[in-house]
Order: sequence, then C-alpha cells, then structure tokens
Amino acid sequence: MYRANAGSPIIRLKFFHYPNYRQTVHLHKTPIHCKLKSKGVNSYFLFHQKVHTKGLISLDRSVSVFPTSSFVNLKNDWGRISDIPQILKDKYRESSKYWPVKSPTILNLKEEEWFRTDDLSRWILSANRYIRTKIKHVETLEERLGAYQAILTAIGDCDEFTDLLITLARVRGIPSRRLTGYYILEQGKRLEAHAWGEIFSPEMGWITTDIALNNIGSHTKDYIILKIEEFNPALPDYQIQTKHSTIVHHEWQRPKPTITPIYNQP
Repeated sequence: MYRANAGSPIIRLKFFHYPNYRQTVHLHKTPIHCKLKSKGVNSYFLFHQKVHTKGLISLDRSVSVFPTSSFVNLKNDWGRISDIPQILKDKYRESSKYWPVKSPTILNLKEEEWFRTDDLSRWILSANRYIRTKIKHVETLEERLGAYQAILTAIGDCDEFTDLLITLARVRGIPSRRLTGYYILEQGKRLEAHAWGEIFSPEMGWITTDIALNNIGSHTKDYIILKIEEFNPALPDYQIQTKHSTIVHHEWQRPKPTITPIYNQP
C-alpha cells in the first residue's frame, strides 16, 4: 500500500526470491510487472513501475521448492583450519554490528584451548557446545541482538545462535555465512521463519551448521532457503525506492507463504 503527496511516482521495489542453492525452484506464477534477477548466490524480483498517486500493489507468486538433502559425517576429514587459503579467510572477516569480530569479549576466547584446535570438525563441535552452554534458547525475540548482546544477555533464538557461530568462526579464520528462510515442521503442516549457518571446509565445501537445532552437517528437506547473507549481515527482505520528487508513504506486508507439501501427497 502506498500514497504519494502529489503526482504519479515511479516505484522501484526489490524483494528476495528462493535461490537455486541446495534446492530446485520452479516458478509457476510470476509477480505482475516483476523481473527475476540474480546477484551472487541470491535471487530477487525487481518491480519498476510508474503508479498512481495512491494504491495497492499486489505481488503474488506461486513456486515449488524441492530441497536437496545432503549430509556430511563428522567422522570424515573436514580438513584443517590452517589449510583454508588466507585470501578466503580475509574475505570473510569484516566486523559488523551482528558479527563483531573485533569485540574484546569475543577475542578473549582465542586463549581457550578448544578455540585453538586446528581440526575443523573438532572445532565446530566445541563451538556448538560452547554456544549452547552460553545461550539459553527462547522461542522468539522481538529484535535481533547480535553475537555480543547474545553473550551478555545469555538468551537468544535462531538468530543469536547463528550470529555467535559466524562471529566465532570468522575470528578463528573460518569462512562462514548466514542463511534465512523457513523450517518445515509437523510433516509439512506448519512452517516458521528460521536462520542457520554454514561454515566452509577446505575438504567438503560449505557445510550446514544449525546450532539452534543442534544440527551439524545435515541439510534436510525441511530447510527452505530465501536468502544467503555473506558480507551484509542484515539484508532487508525488501527495498523500496522512488525517483519522484514527492515523498511516498508505504506499508509493506509479507505474510507467511501458504504451503502445500508435495512430498506428503500420494
């Protein structure tokens, strides 16, 4: 819903679409006046249209997502942290509000014995235990706290578990990133918004690391990926711009998708 003070503005709206990463995506109905584009590992729709002074833009889509299951055994050789190329370590080491890799509180962990281990699979198991000990899981929080506040308050949901994992991994020199989307519950009857992580192994590539669900190495059919955050830890679900000189007031509503689990059908 939008309203301009005067004139007919040109509205540019960008919102994420399910990428073809760890899942196969079939688009059945494209949102009206939208073009599907890709940038890096993400896909998004772009709406660019001159509109009336006020109105409602409805952007419905119908899509089938077929997650690809994969599993990496902890008993396998994940490689050594020291074998990860330095150029890759540097690429994933920028500090931010949610991933404060320069925080003295977090940097102090470098002195702990578990943190210094060079075996990647052993390190991730130790990090999993540390995070689950430090943070008490709550069902949902009103706002995302980030890694530092998660340690201070000792509470968090999937966002805080993921942010702390990514921060610790990047301090240790392990490339890591955040995935957001949905997790399917109750045999496809319900879904909830979810965030989880991936860490990079020099032997196995990107490995699913979901600390909130205590899942290390298993990407199941219950994960639906909407976007992947590598260098911007807080990619907005949508972005709206206007080239018109007047101010445009808007309200964006994005309900949870209505799902029909195909794998439960006869």
